[in-house]
Amino acid sequence: MTPEQAKQLVEMQIAFNQVIDPAYPENPQVKRDDVKAILVELGEYFEHTAYKWWKKQAADWAQANMELIDILHFAISDAVENVCQQGRTRDQAAEEVAQLILSGVNAGVSVADGKDLVVALAQDGDANKPLRCGERLFATLMAALVQAYGDANTVYLTYIGKNALNNLRQLRGYRQGTYEKTWQGREDNEVMMELLATHAAAIIAATQPLQHAQQLLLDYYDTHVAA
Repeated sequence: MTPEQAKQLVEMQIAFNQVIDPAYPENPQVKRDDVKAILVELGEYFEHTAYKWWKKQAADWAQANMELIDILHFAISDAVENVCQQGRTRDQAAEEVAQLILSGVNAGVSVADGKDLVVALAQDGDANKPLRCGERLFATLMAALVQAYGDANTVYLTYIGKNALNNLRQLRGYRQGTYEKTWQGREDNEVMMELLATHAAAIIAATQPLQHAQQLLLDYYDTHVAA
């Protein structure tokens, strides 16, 4: 993952958050709790790993890994807000959080279990905010993501795809309850990953990778799902 790609991830997340709250991140008007969202997503991650030893289960690692991508969305959001709360600007926050992502990729942290993310949140915390997304959390999370997807470039591409899917959901009525999450009998996440794999080179080479991926998903949704 290049510095430019890390910066793109942060800029994408800020832009998505501003759809919901135009004043984000310097003067947010919508109360949000990204750490709480991370804990909920982590619970969903464990559900997909078939952790219940007392019953017969089959793990779904593709869905579990996608929950880690969702956690990255909220981790970036929390980190951006943390920087802005210290009096720095949106652009400064984007630069600092992009560096957290890059440093995390290169930290070489060993991750044994998803519970390590909770430990990292606590290690980054302080008296004012006991659980916080900082250097330790990003090192642990990026290690888990690279372990899940094989390399940082695939993490980058998957983040773009999920961000595009989140945008599509908003554009097609997710908040209003009119969005169709099942695409021809399959989860939208699953179809999105197939489309990413097929068009990976074109998305990465595009001047605006997010817009390219979003148009790809919009075209598919309107043609095969909503039609």
